[in-house]
Amino acid sequence: MNDDGGQAAILAVVLIALAALAIAGIREADVRLARGSATRWAGEAGVEAAAAVVADAYAGELRSRAADPSRAPRAMSDVVGASSVRDQARSAADDLSDRNGGAPFDDLAITCANGAVTVAGSLRGTTYRASFTASECSRP
Repeated sequence: MNDDGGQAAILAVVLIALAALAIAGIREADVRLARGSATRWAGEAGVEAAAAVVADAYAGELRSRAADPSRAPRAMSDVVGASSVRDQARSAADDLSDRNGGAPFDDLAITCANGAVTVAGSLRGTTYRASFTASECSRP
């Protein structure tokens, strides 16, 4: 083999090694991106499930009011903030997060203010929110 052939072989080996490193780096980035997406989907799914539980409690109170207008209405902030509602919402959030490959929520907060009910959940340092319009949350 002459000198040019040896240099070409060395150059080919170096290029193949660089290509292998690039492919490995792309695969690692793809894995990290997929993992981040799964965490985001788990957080979004969990907080939406929790909001659905809270919406059911809100709608249940509205049904009770309509069924018996003589009954004194409960403050809607008390309804959506009841410990049983919080526990069910947390359970639903954790369940959906788990089904989507996420971890249990670090924290879950429910607020009834400014014409909306908002559920905010913290999962691995990121806060996810879901809300729905709730006119009863505008009342003092």
